[in-house]
Amino acid sequence: MMKYLYKSMKIRIFAFAAIAVLLLAACDDGRIYNEVAVDTTGRSARLTATITGLDHWTDNYTVSLAGFAEGDDYASISKAVRANADGQVSMTLNNIPDQVTSVRLCVLDRLRRNVVTFSEVATEGVRDTIRLELGTVDASMLNAIQQGYLNTTCANCHGASNHAAAGLNLTAGKSYAALVGVASRKVEGHQLVAPGNAAESVLHMVLHNEHVEGISMNHFDLVSEKNAELILPLIDSWIDGGAEQ
Repeated sequence: MMKYLYKSMKIRIFAFAAIAVLLLAACDDGRIYNEVAVDTTGRSARLTATITGLDHWTDNYTVSLAGFAEGDDYASISKAVRANADGQVSMTLNNIPDQVTSVRLCVLDRLRRNVVTFSEVATEGVRDTIRLELGTVDASMLNAIQQGYLNTTCANCHGASNHAAAGLNLTAGKSYAALVGVASRKVEGHQLVAPGNAAESVLHMVLHNEHVEGISMNHFDLVSEKNAELILPLIDSWIDGGAEQ
């Protein structure tokens, strides 16, 4: 009898041992996995503003909150700006890397290049939250073109010095009425800006060609290489998209 009990107990011990081995095998396949670390480093930027004009941008541009390294026109990190029905924006850009020296409310193209900057804050030495409290900002395509090109290049001759060459005032608040849907007095059969048709617009012609019949002034030579690469496509996109105000 004792011999039988001993044998039965031995069988049970072996059974438990076998089950334990199977359970361990199911839980551990023998490989050693590297730890996955969640990166929580970097700074944050907080944008609060009332931003208008976001609804009428063409698909190849994005109004963004973006961080840039020194001397680099390509965003190191970015986040598209979205406003509520009243234009209110309250957003945070997290995990800004150390090489970022400025945070901008700006327009990015599809390559994440900075096309136009609406506001900029230096970030060097800032270890806490970077704050952009901007009040009201007009971030429309028209205002981007106004700030990025018309104010800096065109308005000097066209309205800024109390003189509007060719009667064309291209200063802020005046340029839209002066350009959009207005028949050219110099180039017959064309509008200065023909909504939906950049190629047939006189503004496009004078910025892309050295000689335009009917126009005596060479505007083409006034276009810098950078503006030719970044701003002229923006102007064309605005016109082809309907030249909205």
